[in-house]
Amino acid sequence: MLIKPVLLHFKFDGFADLPSEVDSPVYSEVQTDCNGNKWRLMLLPGGEHDSDEPGCIALYLNPDSRSNESLGLAFSFAIKGSNGAIYDELDHEFSFNPSWPAGSGCGGDCIQRDTILDPNNKILKDGALCIDVRIQVKDKKDGHYIPESKLCNRMLKLLESGDGSDASFKVGRSTFPVHSNILRSSAPILASHLPVSKKKSSAVVKGISPTVFKLVLAFVYAEQNPSDKEILEHGMALIDAADRYELVDLKMIVEHVLVRERILRTDNVCDYILFADAKSCPLLKEYATTYLLLNAEDVLKSEHSKRLKESGELLAEMLMQVSSSSASTLTVNELRLELGKRQLDVDGSKEVLMSRLEEAKRQRTT
Repeated sequence: MLIKPVLLHFKFDGFADLPSEVDSPVYSEVQTDCNGNKWRLMLLPGGEHDSDEPGCIALYLNPDSRSNESLGLAFSFAIKGSNGAIYDELDHEFSFNPSWPAGSGCGGDCIQRDTILDPNNKILKDGALCIDVRIQVKDKKDGHYIPESKLCNRMLKLLESGDGSDASFKVGRSTFPVHSNILRSSAPILASHLPVSKKKSSAVVKGISPTVFKLVLAFVYAEQNPSDKEILEHGMALIDAADRYELVDLKMIVEHVLVRERILRTDNVCDYILFADAKSCPLLKEYATTYLLLNAEDVLKSEHSKRLKESGELLAEMLMQVSSSSASTLTVNELRLELGKRQLDVDGSKEVLMSRLEEAKRQRTT
């Protein structure tokens, strides 16, 4: 069953001046519907490299909600001329999973760019491309009983009970029975710390608290994300553990929540910049760097900036950011979106992500 539809209006100013190269995304402002869901459009004014219709623009609807639940929806794009005529209308259905990379969405080819730019069609309004998006969110309670998956709960119960475990980790005074086959499949780096000898089946873990280690195991066994409260309390420790065991998805989830919850202050921003740089958390580093640049006077006169001042490389990097005219540079979130759409690795520093995307574009043009 579909909830009552909502109609949102998006606008891209100065359409004629937007990039005409393929795979060059432009993003709308985020809009909130009457149900509290947040949305934005990604426009590719030059189309996509793998389009079946060269010369077409492409549109993608991206849920930007903070909900931790899956979201099913039906939606349509409509591009109208100033006379009210509909030049293009496309219907889509989409199921959004909150565990997907930030910025994931649905859409595709739309209308020819030349059709939009043709003044006889009167599509542009004061140079802006206006797009109506009609959205219907699917109500989970559709009148039919559908049993929910119990796999996650079963895996968590297996972890909690230790039934059938063949090894264990000793963390502080706590012991965690584990199943080596599950670890080898879901967290091979963590599994590599288990002793080879069956006579000694317990591995000692240092530098991590039992609370954080338990959260890590819950993610490994059942892909259970830590709660926002747990992330805000143990954020750095969770990222440190995720980095140690190469649990990239967990690291990105924690990073996203820390940025979303705006955790920075003048007395901690320098520590977060240094930490994010060391742990390859580009989204967190980008947020912290922007915060510092906006509050530079207060931050740099604080005693908490001493360690940052000693890092000449980071200071030089920030000076380059201030001096360079990088208004068209994609954000970390946008880079991850572009790489995810191409099914490429989304882990690494911002520089690595940019290089990876540029290389992908070069390969498709050769």
